[in-house]
Amino acid sequence: MAPSLTLLLAFASSSSPCIWAVPGAVIPNGSSVRIFCRVPPGVTALRLYHGEPGGRWHERLPEGAQDVVNFSLPKVTQLDAGKYFCDYWKQRSWTGQTELLELVVTGIYKDQPSLTAHPSAQTVPGGNLTLQCQPVSRYDTYILCRGGGDSFPQDCSPQSHSSFLISFVSLDQAGPYTCYATQSISPHLWTLPSNPLLLSVKLSLDVSTAIVASAAAAFLLLVLLLLLLLLCLRRRRGKRSMSRGAAYDGTKGQMRHESSSPPVLIHGESEDHDAQGAEPEAARQRDTLVPLAEAPQEVTYAQLHPVRPRAGVAPLLSQDPEACVYATLTLS
Repeated sequence: MAPSLTLLLAFASSSSPCIWAVPGAVIPNGSSVRIFCRVPPGVTALRLYHGEPGGRWHERLPEGAQDVVNFSLPKVTQLDAGKYFCDYWKQRSWTGQTELLELVVTGIYKDQPSLTAHPSAQTVPGGNLTLQCQPVSRYDTYILCRGGGDSFPQDCSPQSHSSFLISFVSLDQAGPYTCYATQSISPHLWTLPSNPLLLSVKLSLDVSTAIVASAAAAFLLLVLLLLLLLLCLRRRRGKRSMSRGAAYDGTKGQMRHESSSPPVLIHGESEDHDAQGAEPEAARQRDTLVPLAEAPQEVTYAQLHPVRPRAGVAPLLSQDPEACVYATLTLS
């Protein structure tokens, strides 16, 4: 197995104790491995336990502010397989146990299983696939590992039968797979690995065509909606411009009509005009001559009713409709 760098919980907080193995937790028989322990500040002693608490352990003393300590196993054997954890001494007690690391040694059993895919190693998303691990019949536990299987049990799935069903295959499940076999009484001692099986998950031609067609239809619909929106905005702006032009033309026509109208001379009843003959002519002209409006928007039309002072009580309004006169008033 090609060595690779696998750091379990590499992004954990420096104050949180954790443990991991390099190049991985699944190691061929006779290879070397290093086990790392991360501890919080203030630790004065560190132990790497193999098995249950009180079993075999290796001890290290952190140097200065060192927060990561490693333990090297130069040549692993079946005796090195099993569970590991770190414990550290702080504030006069061993109180800082980490989580467990399960170290697996492969090649203890010299049998090599074979791994096959049914119906095929090439499939499409959403389908069902069976991976068959075929070892010698004397094993009762089968392990399917994805990728290099460097982390156990994170990257590997053990079970009591040799058929591994993958339902609703997805694109992210593509890649190399390897299987092992072992005995349930020694779950950390495995056979030799099978030859890697490359699982290929690809979109079918029909699915790819449908996706491309859907994307193209969605794009065309978006473009059409944008064009309709631009057309509506343009028509709305055109209507606003036409209404403003019509209002401006109406205002100019009204100004021309009022500028050509002569002053309005107000005439009362004939007998009232004779009776008021003593009134100076200049005063009458000043009262009856209404000048033109200087601004069209300030022109106001009013209905005038001539009233003649009489003795006694008389109605204020004239009953003769012809006596009503309209005049143009200018508001200042």
